[in-house]
Amino acid sequence: MAKLTATGRGRTHSRLITMLVARLRYLDVRKAATGVDAERIVAPLIGTGMPRAGTTFLHGLIAQDPAHRAVPAWEAAIPSPLADGADREALYAQILAFQGMTAPDVTAIHPFGSALPEECIFLQEGNMGSLYGVYWNVPDYQAAIAGKMASAFAWQTGVLQYLQRGRPPRRWALKGPGHLFNLRELLIAFPDARLYVNHRDPGKVIPSIASLFAKLRSLFSDEAVDPPVIGAQQLAAWQFAVDDYAAWRDLEGAEARVSDVAFTDLVTEPIETVARVYDELGIAYGAAAREAMERHLDADHHGSAPARRYGLADYGLDEAAIERAFAPYLERFSIQRETRS
Repeated sequence: MAKLTATGRGRTHSRLITMLVARLRYLDVRKAATGVDAERIVAPLIGTGMPRAGTTFLHGLIAQDPAHRAVPAWEAAIPSPLADGADREALYAQILAFQGMTAPDVTAIHPFGSALPEECIFLQEGNMGSLYGVYWNVPDYQAAIAGKMASAFAWQTGVLQYLQRGRPPRRWALKGPGHLFNLRELLIAFPDARLYVNHRDPGKVIPSIASLFAKLRSLFSDEAVDPPVIGAQQLAAWQFAVDDYAAWRDLEGAEARVSDVAFTDLVTEPIETVARVYDELGIAYGAAAREAMERHLDADHHGSAPARRYGLADYGLDEAAIERAFAPYLERFSIQRETRS
């Protein structure tokens, strides 16, 4: 089903070998480390919500807070030191480049970089989870790992425990749009987590995430990309996710532990949006955090790439399909409709 090209086979080999070697080295050094299991992950700040709704931008902003700690991509991929003491950040930069992840036509859609704050799905990669369904068309594999998110979160918790051992305590700043599918498992793993959830018009989200999937699949295969199929899959998946989130929000106590973030507010007033999120979640927002975030905004080029041309029709969809699937979500969270092409 994956239908890999020759280049795709090399990139796949690179991805899997990197993960397997890093996994074995991590397990080896963790066995030798003392006190790791006693480390507590205290009240992490975790972002989720619609992909392509500013989750990466907001996570990068929150990561600037000196009281927070995000996991850079190189550390998520290679959590334990190399035997020769080599520079893991530089090594992972080379790996990403070989895999095509830092090519301009990829980073124009989503920023990948060795030093950038990474998503939880990459922290869970050593558990051999759902990340691979993004890169490759592997439905049998996806079926085999269905229902195993508890294991993925247990693996992530262990990695975080290992990374924070012996260091001054800071709140973890984490994120993953995919958490929207697994909120209950997430909160079993991190019962005191503070959550923020990004929202955006699905009429913009669905073709955008479909275009990212198509681009990532194309790094490995010339044939495993069927735009209408990807569009239908993404529409169905995110309809389920937002409906499930709405049901979770109706549970007692859920309202108090989450802050909803509108994409339109985030892009027009990022600092004010962060301040509101902090206030709603009971997190102190000091001058040092604000100044660090303002400096980051001055230097950040996220979203500055030339606008890409894609639309619902490119993925076999239209506005009527969006409205049918997401009408409850649009109304429940007062989602502002954007110009859809």
